[in-house]
Amino acid sequence: MSPSARMPREQRRTQLLETAIPMFTQNGFHATSMDDIATAAGVTKPVLYQHFASKEDLYDEVVKVTGQRLIEGIAELADFEGTTLERVRAGLGGFYQLVTEQSALRLFTGHEQVSEQISARVSGVLDEMAVSLATVLLAARSMTDEQARVIGRAMISLTQSTAAMLDGAAEPDRGQILDTVTVLAVHGLTGFEPRPDASVAGTVSPAADASHPGTGR
Repeated sequence: MSPSARMPREQRRTQLLETAIPMFTQNGFHATSMDDIATAAGVTKPVLYQHFASKEDLYDEVVKVTGQRLIEGIAELADFEGTTLERVRAGLGGFYQLVTEQSALRLFTGHEQVSEQISARVSGVLDEMAVSLATVLLAARSMTDEQARVIGRAMISLTQSTAAMLDGAAEPDRGQILDTVTVLAVHGLTGFEPRPDASVAGTVSPAADASHPGTGR
């Protein structure tokens, strides 16, 4: 069946969405027109508008669909067999892999400002991701629901920043970035040895056992 052939409504909507996702995520909202999407999908612009009232409406759906895929990826961390350090490292790397495979880095790392509605959608997706991560945390650690949500949101913010760093780094440096952020996420600053000549006021806490992301619980 050619792209322009008649399709059931839901199938056509899915096809239009899947066409729009890489165009929006690679080129951005402002540089992508509805004409571009319609042409790529092999339909007329009126057909596109039958399914999405505006470009912003279509972009909103792209964020929603892509975000759901990321949320599902986070939920899968509960099935990861390994230490906490290994699980966190896999989660950081997995998020980066997901957003780059979907070309979604622009959507979820603040690269593009579209409107208050879209910002609210992105924030909502990030909150859902935090809740999904909190569920994983609660399955492994004794903490309150509120603590899990706070830590989940903080971890998602850290994950966003890590994905942006990985995107701008040379391939040989990515492993070091993942290792460093993993130790920070799991052990905090005590994941790094104190300096014997520390020149800060107060006491510098001793280091936790965090010599390598493949060790520890």
